[in-house]
Amino acid sequence: MRLYLADLGHNLVTATSDTYPLGVGNLATYAKAYAKSPKPFDVAIFRDPQELRAAIEKAAPDVIGFSSYSWNHHLALSFADFAKSINPNVLTLMGGPNFPLTEEEQESWIRTMPQIDMHVRGPTYEGERAFLNTLQRFIDIGARREGMWDEAIDGTLFVHPKSQEILRGGEVPRIRDLDEIPSPYLAGLMDKFFDTGLFALMQLARGCPFTCAFCNSAVKSNSKVFRHSFERTKADLDYIVARINHASPLCFADDNFGMYLQDEEVADYLGHLMEKYDWPKYIRTTTGKNRGDRIIKVMRKAKGRLPMTSSVQSLNPTVLKNVKRDNISLDTYAEVQQELHATGMQSYGELILCMPGETKESFMDAVDKLIETGVSRVAAHQLMLLHGAPLANPDSREKFGFKVRHRVVARCLGKYAGPTVVETEEMVVESEQFSFQDYLDTRVFHLLLTIFYYENNFEEAFRLARSRGIRPFQIVRHMQDILDQAPRPFRDAVSNYLDENQQELFDTRADCVAWAEQNYDALISGELGGNLLSKYSMIGRFIVLSEALAFLRQAISDLLDENDDEAQVMLETIINYYGAVMLHVPFSESLEREPVWTSLYDVENWRNSGYEGSLLDYRFDAPREFQTRVDPRVKTTLLSRIKTFGEHASGLGRFTRTMFANDFRRVFTNAENRHVAE
Repeated sequence: MRLYLADLGHNLVTATSDTYPLGVGNLATYAKAYAKSPKPFDVAIFRDPQELRAAIEKAAPDVIGFSSYSWNHHLALSFADFAKSINPNVLTLMGGPNFPLTEEEQESWIRTMPQIDMHVRGPTYEGERAFLNTLQRFIDIGARREGMWDEAIDGTLFVHPKSQEILRGGEVPRIRDLDEIPSPYLAGLMDKFFDTGLFALMQLARGCPFTCAFCNSAVKSNSKVFRHSFERTKADLDYIVARINHASPLCFADDNFGMYLQDEEVADYLGHLMEKYDWPKYIRTTTGKNRGDRIIKVMRKAKGRLPMTSSVQSLNPTVLKNVKRDNISLDTYAEVQQELHATGMQSYGELILCMPGETKESFMDAVDKLIETGVSRVAAHQLMLLHGAPLANPDSREKFGFKVRHRVVARCLGKYAGPTVVETEEMVVESEQFSFQDYLDTRVFHLLLTIFYYENNFEEAFRLARSRGIRPFQIVRHMQDILDQAPRPFRDAVSNYLDENQQELFDTRADCVAWAEQNYDALISGELGGNLLSKYSMIGRFIVLSEALAFLRQAISDLLDENDDEAQVMLETIINYYGAVMLHVPFSESLEREPVWTSLYDVENWRNSGYEGSLLDYRFDAPREFQTRVDPRVKTTLLSRIKTFGEHASGLGRFTRTMFANDFRRVFTNAENRHVAE
């Protein structure tokens, strides 16, 4: 028997699924360990569509299972069709979180997928035991299709091929000790991904005690948290560090990393690996939603390479009640930020547009308040109605008056094994209190915020402005007010962003798919589509950088006292400093340039001091020259990421997620500083 398991990612624009396929790896090792088969069976796992196609053409599977997410669902369906065209007797399975919550929706949903024989539905999307039950049935009846549908299978849902009746198996219990799942790393299943440029993914714990209605981790069966032992986690980390490129980050699939006592032990070991191997250089995960004291402790142990994700989603009490969310107080939040910044660590604030009960005014007020707590950047996500999230249920849609549109999931389309595949998602663009114009206005504001207030990338300028009583929020709002005065290339980028935001929205999935097929070449090239916020913020930060700097200078200058000549001179110095140190596209040229910067102010020393005092305190008696250079580690990492993801705006948006903004700067060779007069 031959078993293929695929968690596919679109990859024609750029690699959209950038981590190792841990979920199907877990299914593979679980099946190998516990399935009772008279004969050994072969298992292979796949991320790359082209590799899966070649494998099916070479040796068709007897069973093939697909992970379904909003970003790969139709890609999986297309390969189910392809597998059946090669081997009509193949048994096709599908699982994953992309599945409705109500039984009525589930039954109508699975009837749209005749190419899928069975839907593996474990508790809270935990598929190992349900998958084993299905596979064991197949083995027990002689590894053939006949007899598979005779009776329901626990953890599985399917349409009987003859009667068209839906059979629903019973619930299966959750796995309480995750070590029950043999490690796909230690089994060698992940070895083929170490040289791909994808990022290593682990899961330390499963479950989330929070019930946020916009999230598909909110289901009741997911409320208890179960985890791997430290010994197992340590063994996986040791295996990975011995094989991975040490420029690659590490990703955790946890919902609340750092919130639990056991995470401290993991962080201790990560610190040990950093000291011994300088890996991981960046840890991507979602940190916990409370226990800020413990999260800070974990971040310290991780040596600042783990940013804190402060996901408040809204500060409006009505919204929080509507989505069953309970945030920590802003005062506590601010204390956490102060502690983080005092130790040189970063944190991100997250909000969601168009939440039920939100208004444009309350949203903008939340951005201002979050910035004032000290977060390094604020992300404003759009509200997606995800299968498996309570807000997507019919009653919630009606209750909150959501008006939705469909759009192409960023970079998720292509031609792989048949007709064009297009993934779409359902967005809330208007509600009773949030108009479509409000939606567009906040999208433009968030673009400007993402370009300029991102991981302290322009902190020197914002610090100078704050010393004159000007808040970052005021600067970005002023930028939006004077967009018509921005340099033409920057203004055009924002205008194109706004146009694309409207062009990408459609009333139905069918309309969206038809548009994508008509504009296929432009979407594949990156000329159209993609994650628009990511794409255009990359344009602002790396492609029209000089124009962005000029616009930043203008916006702050407008808000400064017209008689404050001293501040204007310091502002000009800071903008020139950015021009000397910031890397930009094309990186092949930018990485080779090491300009000399001349200044009357020691901006770098002011920055390194944590902005102690005023920039005036760092004024030289005479101008000095500063020789810049590119850190070899940064150069190696950038060139590696460009090779994997590309240098176009869509590709840049993929790999910058696992690098800090300051990684894209040249550094000074201090020994070469000297007075110009010398």
